[in-house]
Amino acid sequence: MNTYSFGLGMGLAKGSKKTMKFLDFINFCSKNKIKTIEFPLDFFSKQEKKEINYYFKILKKNNFKAIIDLEDLNTNIIKKLAKINHFYDFDLIRIKMSNHFGGNRYQIKDFEQQKKNFIKLIKKSLIIVKGTKIKFAIENHQDLNSKELINIIKQTSLKKVGINWDIANSLATIETPDEFFKNTKNYIMNVHSKDYKVIKSDKGFFLKRCIIGKGIVNFKKYINFFKKKKINFSIELGAHISRHCDFRNEEFLKSHNLTKNKIFNFNKYLNKWHFNESPYSNWEIKKNLNFSYKEEISDIIASINFVKKIYGKQ
Repeated sequence: MNTYSFGLGMGLAKGSKKTMKFLDFINFCSKNKIKTIEFPLDFFSKQEKKEINYYFKILKKNNFKAIIDLEDLNTNIIKKLAKINHFYDFDLIRIKMSNHFGGNRYQIKDFEQQKKNFIKLIKKSLIIVKGTKIKFAIENHQDLNSKELINIIKQTSLKKVGINWDIANSLATIETPDEFFKNTKNYIMNVHSKDYKVIKSDKGFFLKRCIIGKGIVNFKKYINFFKKKKINFSIELGAHISRHCDFRNEEFLKSHNLTKNKIFNFNKYLNKWHFNESPYSNWEIKKNLNFSYKEEISDIIASINFVKKIYGKQ
């Protein structure tokens, strides 16, 4: 279970007034018989003003296994994690390059420089974790495509660096989940089970939050692979604010180096799988706090049940 499913509960959505505590999340997972969790350590540490040791003590006390997320790849935190890795059972840290959503990299003037800086930071972090069992999984956070992620891995460490595949995020860099999986399956270390409904627009398409299993992703294609490779499958719902990908913009297409054939095939995919409905979430439309808080929990429970069901059928 991933805390990012609680976008409203964590106070991540603009206008939300809630601030979920880490212990609230632990209690929710215990109640739903979930023992492997994923959470942004630096986010909670900053929000709750606690040292990182505090969270590992809770995990150990409650017999939880954890994958650590970092909002920012910070060498000071990596030093702390490397130091306590000998005492607590964790080995994977999910990292990301940016918060540039929708694949709209053409709007980011220094995108390539950010990529170079990210690679340098990974290399510094690898020196720090040498001698530990810590590995890094880079998420395709609607910014980097499969080839770029593989290039970063090859420039840093094939043993210590891999991919955190957020399945539906593949769409933002104009790759279908099947394409992304085919390219990267040998590098995947962790998976976010995010699903999206895709709604076409005059300027491209929207990625709209939905219950896992209700969107564009066919999860059954990948489950056996995850189970065979013992890859964690983290339940994560999308953000409450829909992301727009400027797919009809010429600068967008150039920035992703898309061929005419690639554009044609992706258009066919969109035409086949898009949804005819409002591109905006209930949170965006209604701005009803109480309704949206309840809906978020309902969506999470439905997603948990879906994931348990497909795992049980394999």
